[in-house]
Amino acid sequence: MIRSSIALFAALALAHASSAHAEAHCVGPIQDGTVWNLVCLANDSHESDDDYQCDYFLSVTDSAGMTTQPEATGAVSPGQDNAVIWSSAVLGDDAPIVSAAIVSGSCSR
Repeated sequence: MIRSSIALFAALALAHASSAHAEAHCVGPIQDGTVWNLVCLANDSHESDDDYQCDYFLSVTDSAGMTTQPEATGAVSPGQDNAVIWSSAVLGDDAPIVSAAIVSGSCSR
């Protein structure tokens, strides 16, 4: 399952990177078993070694039908391609997450 998730991430990242204007961005959240991860990447074509700061809002729904919009923040180093800045398996009263999506967000220096 982990290998298929990594392969899916790589395919999504390549497809998204070709159309992305930013040098860093996040994809997902991607489900890996019962855990959902928001995964970020940053290309290394920029001259600076400074990290990118990513800030995203997600829409997450659990099995009880409760939807929340958690904020996911984290840093991504140039050349990094698998940085998890948010991870969760449950919401509220330990109800499993059934869907998750990016509402808005970006990465900047």
